Amino acid sequence: MGLLKLYIGDKTTPCPKCGKVGIIVDGDHRCSNSVAVAVDGAEIRCGCPQGTNFLIAPGTIPQLSAASARMAPIAAPEPEQHAQAAKKPRPESLPLPARIYQTVRQMDDYRAKDMRYGDLDTLALRNQFYIDVDNVSAKVNPRTLKLQPTASTATQYSPYAMQSLEQQTPSVSKGEATRLMFDEFRELAKLYSFHGPYKSIITEMITHMQENYGTPYSSPLLDQALKEQILNDHSDKSSLLKIKKAMKSAIDYEYGFIPLSNENVFYREISEAILPKFDRKIDNTNGLVITVHDTWSTHITLVSLQVSGNSYRAMVHYRVQDHFGLDDDDVLNPVYREFRIFRLWFALQRWDQYGYKPFITEMNATVEITGDVE
Repeated sequence: MGLLKLYIGDKTTPCPKCGKVGIIVDGDHRCSNSVAVAVDGAEIRCGCPQGTNFLIAPGTIPQLSAASARMAPIAAPEPEQHAQAAKKPRPESLPLPARIYQTVRQMDDYRAKDMRYGDLDTLALRNQFYIDVDNVSAKVNPRTLKLQPTASTATQYSPYAMQSLEQQTPSVSKGEATRLMFDEFRELAKLYSFHGPYKSIITEMITHMQENYGTPYSSPLLDQALKEQILNDHSDKSSLLKIKKAMKSAIDYEYGFIPLSNENVFYREISEAILPKFDRKIDNTNGLVITVHDTWSTHITLVSLQVSGNSYRAMVHYRVQDHFGLDDDDVLNPVYREFRIFRLWFALQRWDQYGYKPFITEMNATVEITGDVE
């Protein structure tokens, strides 16, 4: 039996100091099978500090007679082909950036129920959704275009006084009526958005709806709110926690990347997460509940990955969309329909006499995550 050939990348027996299987990381200029041959003194990378573990060549194992073998047994090394088989074939890597998760509901979904507009007549609003268009606004009657009467405390309970006020109520143009209703919409919204850095977002979004282009809306403040929600979610169902768990098992630390075959690990883990949304108590008054609250569609992308030894650093991008619009269930909700703001919003959007377009709200955030195999 001749010398055992060892190559760069071959595994060694467990290190007596750290207990981890080592990998030969340098060798000689001579090659066998187009692979550099490892020689005495080659560095071994294990769990010990770099440059502290080296290969000790076993030398030539002499042929022994059967009698000698019985008297002095020696553990012979594996044949060359078995040593080569110890190194697993290099897997195909997952190309980055890679989308590691997406919701069933699609991005840019203009056919969603809350994206409808101008599809209901006056009778439908009254009979199906219990909305009296004559009184949906406290400022103007959007059907007759007459300003709503304002009675004094002394006369507001007199039927004669109210009748007189009705007769004297001036009319306005439809454009003026629309302006009055959107002003009222903004005023009512401030009841749900009166503190914090995000309180102005709702009035901006109402104005965007009033412009009636139906184009997507984005804001650096919404991006900031999304990033804060992701980073500050420390629950067991946190999406970031699930991504970190997936990273730990998906990375091949020997080769320093994620094999393509491990891509499904991310979907499996993130499917168990609660995706970013704004439903904390503080969100009820900082403007995030009424502007976004829950979300419609989410894409999560692994942008980059660096693996060093047993640790990693990665950049992950979230793209989230919601719809600034109301569907049937929103206004049929026994709680929401009691609030004037939702009845007014629904009439401005869904009534065929106005039909203001809802729109998509988009948020983006990139976060850095780190971890290790331990």
